[in-house]
Amino acid sequence: MEHSDNEHNNNKQQEREYREQNGHLNLDDLQTKWNEIQKEYREKYPSLTSEDVDYNSGEFNSMTDRLAERTNRTRKEILKEIKDWD
Repeated sequence: MEHSDNEHNNNKQQEREYREQNGHLNLDDLQTKWNEIQKEYREKYPSLTSEDVDYNSGEFNSMTDRLAERTNRTRKEILKEIKDWD
């Protein structure tokens, strides 16, 4: 039970951080979109590894931090790119 409470708290914190940066698209929607576009994203950025793009529950922000670092951009730019991906 303690583990799931920690996961829940991490998810809530990530949700707050994301909303502060991006406003209207919630973290669950962004994670869903990420799961849909991940393969295309890796095709666009072939230097990214599976370890760069995969994440465990509650670690989406850590994953986007890795992407930002590996592509020399900010997390905000990564989140916007995922949100706007068509």
